[in-house]
Amino acid sequence: MVHRQSKTAKRRTSQNGMRKIESEVFSDSKASNLLINKPNLTEKSKVRKPSKSQVKKEQSKARLYGTKKKEREYTEKELHIPTLNTTVVAGKKIKNGKKGKKFVNDHDSLLLNRIIKSINDKNDLANESKLEKAQRLEELRELKRKEIERKEKNKQDAVDEKKNELKSKASAARSARRKRSKQEKVAAATEEPQETETPKKKKSVSFA
Repeated sequence: MVHRQSKTAKRRTSQNGMRKIESEVFSDSKASNLLINKPNLTEKSKVRKPSKSQVKKEQSKARLYGTKKKEREYTEKELHIPTLNTTVVAGKKIKNGKKGKKFVNDHDSLLLNRIIKSINDKNDLANESKLEKAQRLEELRELKRKEIERKEKNKQDAVDEKKNELKSKASAARSARRKRSKQEKVAAATEEPQETETPKKKKSVSFA
């Protein structure tokens, strides 16, 4: 049997739905007038302004001992604090700083082969035999070894070139010094006979 609602119960539910809560400010005229005339006051600041005596003390301390450097406040981005409501992957390292770009020369076949082999190493099939894997790794090692040898050779060539440059500078300076000394000797030799050609006559005094 279906339970029927009475008319009074229906009326009560409709009245409850239509009810509105109004603040006393709008209903009471006195309260609304008081609210209009209320001045807009600013909130009291939490940081107090230092007094003149405190300012003078701080200035005298600064003159005697110098000013202290303010401790730098690091941002969340600089401290690498993870943002809220995000998953943190365990073992994942966040790379900091600018990403460096290394440009490869087009004619550098050794380096290009090594890069191609290392890229293919990650994407190779897992069902390759142990022998194939060993051969591939040996090729990579050989290419890396050749690359290291070439780097060492370039370094040694640069050192040798610098040595030769310094030696050539030293030999040029030595030859310039020798040439200067020869010129000085020649100049001294040409000046000496001119002085001997016109000797001054000594005055002789005779006593009677």
